[in-house]
Amino acid sequence: MQNYHNYHVDLSNCDSEPIHLIGRIQPHGFLLVLDPISLQVEQASKNVGDYLPLALEQVLGKPLRNLFGPADTSFDPQVPGTYFLSLSGTPFVAFLQKTGSKLLLECEPAAPCPDAEKMHQNTLLSQLHNRLNALFTLEEVAEAVAHTLREILQYDRVDITRFDQEWNSDVIAESCAPDVPSFVGHHFPATDIPAPARELLRQKHVRQIPDVNAQAVEIFPYYNPGTGEPTNILRSELRNPSEIHLEYLRNAGVAATISFSILVKNQLWGVVACHNIKPAYIEVWRRQLGDLVAKTLGTVIASIMEKRDHEQFNQYRQVKRTLVKRLGSGLSIPQGLFGQTPTLLEITESHGAALLLDGALTTVGHTPPQEEIRGLVKWLSEQVSEGVFFTRQLSVEWPAAAALKEVASGLLALEISRYNQEYLLFFKPEIKEIKAWAGNPQKPQVGEGLRLHPRKSFEKWEEVIKGKSLPWTQNEVEVAQMLLKDLIAIRLRNQAAELHSLNQELQLNADQLRTRNAQLKDFAYIIAHNLRAPLANIKALHQYYTDEPVQERAVYAMESVKRISDNIGETIEDVNVILKTHLVQQLLHEEVSLAELIEKETQNLAATIEQTGAQVVTELEVLTLFMPRLYVESILHNFISNALKYRSPDRPPVVRVKSWRTGNTLHLAVSDNGLGMDLNKVGDKLFGLYKVFHRTEHSKGLGLYLTNMQVKALGGSITVDSQVGKGTTFTVHFGQMGHSQIPGRATLTLLPSEQA
Repeated sequence: MQNYHNYHVDLSNCDSEPIHLIGRIQPHGFLLVLDPISLQVEQASKNVGDYLPLALEQVLGKPLRNLFGPADTSFDPQVPGTYFLSLSGTPFVAFLQKTGSKLLLECEPAAPCPDAEKMHQNTLLSQLHNRLNALFTLEEVAEAVAHTLREILQYDRVDITRFDQEWNSDVIAESCAPDVPSFVGHHFPATDIPAPARELLRQKHVRQIPDVNAQAVEIFPYYNPGTGEPTNILRSELRNPSEIHLEYLRNAGVAATISFSILVKNQLWGVVACHNIKPAYIEVWRRQLGDLVAKTLGTVIASIMEKRDHEQFNQYRQVKRTLVKRLGSGLSIPQGLFGQTPTLLEITESHGAALLLDGALTTVGHTPPQEEIRGLVKWLSEQVSEGVFFTRQLSVEWPAAAALKEVASGLLALEISRYNQEYLLFFKPEIKEIKAWAGNPQKPQVGEGLRLHPRKSFEKWEEVIKGKSLPWTQNEVEVAQMLLKDLIAIRLRNQAAELHSLNQELQLNADQLRTRNAQLKDFAYIIAHNLRAPLANIKALHQYYTDEPVQERAVYAMESVKRISDNIGETIEDVNVILKTHLVQQLLHEEVSLAELIEKETQNLAATIEQTGAQVVTELEVLTLFMPRLYVESILHNFISNALKYRSPDRPPVVRVKSWRTGNTLHLAVSDNGLGMDLNKVGDKLFGLYKVFHRTEHSKGLGLYLTNMQVKALGGSITVDSQVGKGTTFTVHFGQMGHSQIPGRATLTLLPSEQA
């Protein structure tokens, strides 16, 4: 059975001190523990006779109505709250609450508020309300509340104290008498208000100690006769404080204290700690007024924090939107986040940031060396399971960070891909500010009998927060998470686009392979077809000579084999030319003069031009091209030689070569006045392999097939205009570079000297 009297309390175990079972109250009132049905008194404080004309023995075991009568005890036992009672003719303020299966009734002598005092307090509240409406910062609001509360309570010092994330506290505002030491700006360790006390502050918002030296009054009996256990009086108005807390106050020179909890959004944010150098009892109405002011402060703080957080969040989010918009414009993720202002750094209050993506590490601001960052990422991927990890003291989690505290005491890490060790990191440096503590929190004094005591001096002690950064705010974490989601979405989109492009490329390659395979089948057919007849002829010649091996037949056979060999050689050369056309990627692109190539072609065809009386006329607006010279020569040769080959017998040939451009398209045309063709009959066969439409001595049906392949390989197209008996015009069209199927500068390009 737990017994507070057997519990030895010191600074090492005050976090677990069972203050709810202390079994003692302060002497400025009395306490009764009642059965909730019969209202029989089961326990009472031993000072009940100081306030009532009844001894303790007369009270215990008796129903209240038997002691005082129905009129004196007019309260509803089912409704906890504050009541005004008259007990044996004496007015009391009574506090009724449930505790476990029992009722707790506490009474303090009633002290009514004079009308003049009511008017004064109303004036103070009105003035405070007006001041709060005109103030904007947390410190200004806290200071106004401190001054008002000191005037209401008439205390020597009122401190507004705020908790941090680790429950250390600092005094952000104060109002105090001239000769009283100031604590404003001081910091206090979390051990000053241990966990049980903080939980009590969250549940019970007002706590008074009128005299720290007052003699505590025991509750009798200590164990409740109905439950056999000590009664829980944690939320009691009169409960006696822990001896450690009383010693703490005495060492601070405080004789009386009252505190008001500051709750922001139902969470304990801080405490209004009020101290007086002399004992001072605060009446109930004054305590209620102070509680109202503290609750008003909590509401105003919530509003200020919400406004500040909203502004900061919007600022961070706007930077995040700018970064994401930049990434959507085509920049790579590292370029978009680090290459321009604002950078990734500006969505938090961090001093450095890093991105490890696809094996590449990019940093901005003050960060650890690259090798250390990669080591940190390795540790994160192996040891941290959370997708979002943040700490203000990285060295506690990752000891290697102790050497990096100047730049990386704080870390916010967001996982992109743990498997690929890809992370987004933010760094905060070690705090360099000096904090003034009221006493050394890590060095409690040792008293008599080696018993640990609270600090006995409140002289300043300066402590540097080693290895800790400023904490990460909820805004920083949330906006960083939002950015991470956008980055992952952008990355997935980019990967999808890359996959789509790769699929298209694979499809194109597959189509090209199918085309090549079909062409190879054609080549095999051509070779088989063109070699089958010559080989059959050679076999026949062999049989011809074998039948009658005379000199005359030998000469004839050898001459025939020579002709057949020449034809086979031409066939093989034709196939080689076709194959070379498919190797266009290996050809050199260079500046080519059209006039120079046309002149060379007329020289090669000089005999034919001389014999036929032909004219070659040029009209060149575009003089210089950038493409494979071999192709230009081949295209011009096939068109010009065909114009002479298929000339009209009725007139001398006239061949015109023109070049011009319209917009981004360049045109090269070769026209003649020769035989012409009926395109309705031959149009779909015009560029087929070995297709001949006019029989001449040298017609093989290979030239137009090769020319068409070469033009297509350069991303161009050919149009034909022809009339029977009048002539033919072949026009080659080349579009923009983007339409070329050849890597690099594969299209026709004007030299700068030719541009208008």
